[in-house]
Amino acid sequence: MHSSAEHQGGSASGQGLKPEYNDIWQRVCQGLRSVITPQEFETWFAPLDMRLEESQAVIRVPNLFFAEWIKDHYRKLLQQAVDDALGKTVPVVFERSLNHIGPKPVSHELLEPSFRHTPLNPRYTFDRFVAGPCNELALAACQAVADNPGKMYNPLFIFGGAGLGKTHLMTATGNHILDRFGEHRVHFCTSEAFTNELIQAVRFDGIDSFRDKYRQVDCLLLDDIQFLSGRERTQDEFFHTFNALYEAGKQIILTSDKMPREIPGLEKRLRSRFEWGLLADLQPPDEETKVAILQEKAAEQGMELSREVCFYLARQPESNVRVLEGYLTRLIAVSRFRGEEVTIDLVKQVITPLVEERQVSLEEVLKVVASHYGVKVSDLKSSSKTRKITHPRQVAMYLARQLTKASYPEIGRAFGNKDHSTVVKGVKKLKLLLEEDPAVAENVKAVERIIRNGESLS
Repeated sequence: MHSSAEHQGGSASGQGLKPEYNDIWQRVCQGLRSVITPQEFETWFAPLDMRLEESQAVIRVPNLFFAEWIKDHYRKLLQQAVDDALGKTVPVVFERSLNHIGPKPVSHELLEPSFRHTPLNPRYTFDRFVAGPCNELALAACQAVADNPGKMYNPLFIFGGAGLGKTHLMTATGNHILDRFGEHRVHFCTSEAFTNELIQAVRFDGIDSFRDKYRQVDCLLLDDIQFLSGRERTQDEFFHTFNALYEAGKQIILTSDKMPREIPGLEKRLRSRFEWGLLADLQPPDEETKVAILQEKAAEQGMELSREVCFYLARQPESNVRVLEGYLTRLIAVSRFRGEEVTIDLVKQVITPLVEERQVSLEEVLKVVASHYGVKVSDLKSSSKTRKITHPRQVAMYLARQLTKASYPEIGRAFGNKDHSTVVKGVKKLKLLLEEDPAVAENVKAVERIIRNGESLS
C-alpha cells in the first residue's frame, strides 16, 4: 500500500523527515492544493518540505529567490495552510536546503546560452509583408532597425490589435539582422516563454545561466509583452535584463496589443523605458490593403484570385489578417478538393458557415455615421470641436461601443489615436442625450439599423 506522501506531496518531499513532520506537511499540501492551481502547486510547493523547530515552522526551499517568490505571492495562503494543519498559529520561516529537494532538476545545460537554432520563422520577411497606410510607420522603423541594430529606435515598441502583423514585422527584422550581420546573436521568445523559463531557472538554481543567456544577446525580440502584466518577479528580472542590454547598446524590440501606458499592472519604471525609443502602431488595414494581402497570400499557394473575390472576403466582418488567412486556406482547400474555380458563389458557400453572426467593424461604423451625417471619416477622427462634428463623433463612439467588441482604447485609436477617457466621455454624453431627446434617439436607431443589417456593404 502506498503512503499518502507519494500521492499528495512532491515526489521527494518529506524524505528523511520525522514521520510526524511528514504527515503535517502532507496536510499543509492538501490545504494548498484546495486554493491554488495544480501547476502552481507543482512549481512552487511540490519541491519543498517542512519541519517544526522552536515553535516555528521551517520551510526548506532550493534558494533565496524561491523563498521570496513564495513570500510575495503565497504568504497568506501558506500561513493559513500551516495553521490549519497544526490547529494553532505558528510563524513560518524559510531555510535554504543544502541538498536538492523534490523532483530531479533538469540539466543546467538546458539553461546555457545557445543561439545556433534561433526560432525565427523564415517565412516572415520584409518581402512578404504587404505595406499600406495602416502599417507604413512600423515597417519603416523595423527596416531602419534591421539596417542599424542598437543605433536607431531602441527600444522599438510595436503595438496593435490581433492579426495585424506585429510578430511578422518583428521576426522579419530579426531575419534581416541575421542575414546582414551573421555574427549577431538574435533571440526571439514570447513573454510567456520568458516567464516560464525564469520559473524553471529559479526552481532549479539556474538563475545565473538564465541571466547570462538573455544579457549576452545582440538583439532581443520579446513578443506579447502585455502578458507580463501583474507578474512582479518577472517584471523585475526583465527590468534588469532591459537595462543591461540597453546600456550595452544592444537592440530591443517588443510587441504588445496595447501602448505601454495602457497595459494594466505594468510597473512605471518599465513603462517609462518602453517609451524611451519609438512607439510604432499598426492600424487595421483598409480594403485595398486587405485585397493586396489576400492576393499575395493566394499567390504564395499557387492560386490567383480575382479582385471581386478578394473584395468580398475583405468586407467580411472581423476580417483582420489572421481571419482572412483562415478564410483563404479553407477556400483554397475546398477549391482544389472539388476541382472548381474560385468564384463568388463558391466563396459564399465556403465562408458563410464560418460567419455565424455578422460582426461589425470599427471602419464600418465610421463610414456609415459619416455618410449619414454628411461629414468625412477624417472629420470624425479629427480634433474639431464644432457641433457639426462632435455630435456625429459621439454617435460613432457610442455605436462602436454598442456594436463591436472593441475596447475603449481600441476605439480611441480608431478615432485618430484619442485617449480612451475621451471615448468614455463621448459615450456618456450621447447616452444622456438619447434619454433627453427622442428625436435624436430615433435618428441614432436608424443609423444602428443600417449598420446591423449590413446595408453599407451592399
